[in-house]
Amino acid sequence: MQRNTAVLLFGQTGRLAIQGGYFVLVARELGSSDFGAAAALLALVALLLPFSGLGSPLLIIRNVAQQRGEAALQWSNSVVLVVLSGAALSGLLLLLSPWIVPAGVPPQVVAAVALADLVLGQLVDAARSVFHAKERMVPSAAFPVLLHASRLAAFVLLMIGPWSVTLTTWTMSYALASLPVAGALAVATTVHVSWRRPQLREFGREWKTGMLFTVGMSTTTMYNDADKALLAKLSTLEATGIYSAAYRIVDMSYVPVRALLGAALPAMWRAGTDGLLPLLDVVRSRLLRPVTAYCLAGTAAMLVGADLMPLIFGASYQEAVPAMRALSFLLILKGCHYVAADTLTCAGHQGLRTVVQICVAVLNVALCLWLIPEHGWQGAVVASLASDGALALALIAILLARLRTVKAQPARATD
Repeated sequence: MQRNTAVLLFGQTGRLAIQGGYFVLVARELGSSDFGAAAALLALVALLLPFSGLGSPLLIIRNVAQQRGEAALQWSNSVVLVVLSGAALSGLLLLLSPWIVPAGVPPQVVAAVALADLVLGQLVDAARSVFHAKERMVPSAAFPVLLHASRLAAFVLLMIGPWSVTLTTWTMSYALASLPVAGALAVATTVHVSWRRPQLREFGREWKTGMLFTVGMSTTTMYNDADKALLAKLSTLEATGIYSAAYRIVDMSYVPVRALLGAALPAMWRAGTDGLLPLLDVVRSRLLRPVTAYCLAGTAAMLVGADLMPLIFGASYQEAVPAMRALSFLLILKGCHYVAADTLTCAGHQGLRTVVQICVAVLNVALCLWLIPEHGWQGAVVASLASDGALALALIAILLARLRTVKAQPARATD
């Protein structure tokens, strides 16, 4: 566990450094207005992302962790599901783009981002899931790093080359950089586990679980990204860029917690087959202290370092300083609700988790529709804090209720 956590943390740190550099360069080169349009488009694609693959990358982790001989079949099924569903979702986004994409964003920009994330990025995630489930954490950590490094290199070439940096040229570099990485990693994964003829009827037996994962991820994405898409429609692109820059810093600060949760996930799945109490032992011994300490320290660091935003991103991001200070508390809230949510999932209560996430997603959209038109990015901040806080409280309450039920069962049996 400690070695796996260290490997994933190293990979996540490398990914964080690359994403951070990429994010700063794109934000500075595009300016707050075009960056706002880019952030809104990425948020729209992110809302569709969980439906690409229909939950199969997460099913790979569960199924292969429990039955390693299933790796080849799980991989081939996931590839087919990602390609078919990703292409269909890309077409849907293009059809709806006149109504939901920020005005002035051309169709080729929408298509490029959709292809890069809904198909190519998801293929990389499926390949990563195969190695993650087998606890081969080095390739699992390296695959996303390679994807983001390729995108960073392509953008640097765009900057230093004879081309002008615009929203269109950025998205073209984004998609073209994703293609060779996705292809190479798909081939490498196939060589590692071999290829079996896809049997989608196998997925048909567990499509309900896959859809629960999908809906759960989509609701998570909704309360993480709907605010940016709605800001672009209900406020200004400048406000969207300011808010997105601050939110992205907070989101990247959560990377080490994702590494801890990712390293613990196979053990949590195994412990969950024995019941909630053994699972909670794993969570208490491996997650609670490091996650708590990091989230508190990270929030304090963002509160202190918020003044650096205009120096790093440029003068047009001056208002991102108060935005980041307010959003910094999301790190604590995310730490609470992600640990509780993954614990419920591994204990077999994905349905409960999904219901709560749907309710919070609806709450987030409602708050955004109410607050953003009058208050701009400040309204989006309030909506985010309220939604993540409600999610943390609800999931912890459900987990405690399930724990009381489990502890009461032996007493009833004795009576």
